[in-house]
Amino acid sequence: GGGAGSMFWNALTRWTACKLNKLTSHVPPPPREEGKCKRHILLIHAHPRADSYSTALADAVHEGAVAGGHELRRRTLYAEGFQSAMTDSERGKYFDVASGESRIQGDVRSHLADLRWADSIVFVYPTWWFNMPAMLKGYFDRTLVPGPGGAWDFPGSGGEPASNGLVPYLTNIKRIAAVSTYGAPRHITFLAGDNGRNTISTAIRPIFDPQCTCLWLGLYSMDDCTKEDRSRFAVRVRETIRDHF
Repeated sequence: GGGAGSMFWNALTRWTACKLNKLTSHVPPPPREEGKCKRHILLIHAHPRADSYSTALADAVHEGAVAGGHELRRRTLYAEGFQSAMTDSERGKYFDVASGESRIQGDVRSHLADLRWADSIVFVYPTWWFNMPAMLKGYFDRTLVPGPGGAWDFPGSGGEPASNGLVPYLTNIKRIAAVSTYGAPRHITFLAGDNGRNTISTAIRPIFDPQCTCLWLGLYSMDDCTKEDRSRFAVRVRETIRDHF
């Protein structure tokens, strides 16, 4: 949109914000430039209840993406019965990269196909005990496999290592965002360590594009929020995805 906010953004301020965001997701990335191409957004939602506020937030992301003219694929991990626990067989073949894609389970291949299609990902989940639900952690454990057909590879495989030392295979992904709710206040969450945020913004981000940005939208002190607070946050999420992501 226009106004004073858009006047702040130029080549230098965008470059600076991107560099700072790469160091910490607590510095938000610059908004999408006007006229830029529409995105392929992959929405990953992890909450067991279809009638939850988290589902309403996932709906807000969905609505914002559609209103912004973006293409969207939505995966609801609990609803589709995603198996979050890695099996004995999967773990045994995890590092057997020589066997190629044949070692990767069918449900995981489906998620990897969506990851290769996307240029942007939005994760929506509740923060429990300062971490992501086990379902989402299991999604990362099982889906982000190494080797051909996977998400990353080891140094020496021919590619350029990322900041975490791994060779990224999902460099098509340029932007990630997360929408999460917290029972604790923001300062307590920060002091305790927001492990879900750290996992996504620090551990996983390097397997995407080297310049991938990370936008974080959190609703804190959830248990003390009014209905109006929740409604305002959902509107903020929808408008952010529509206009800025």
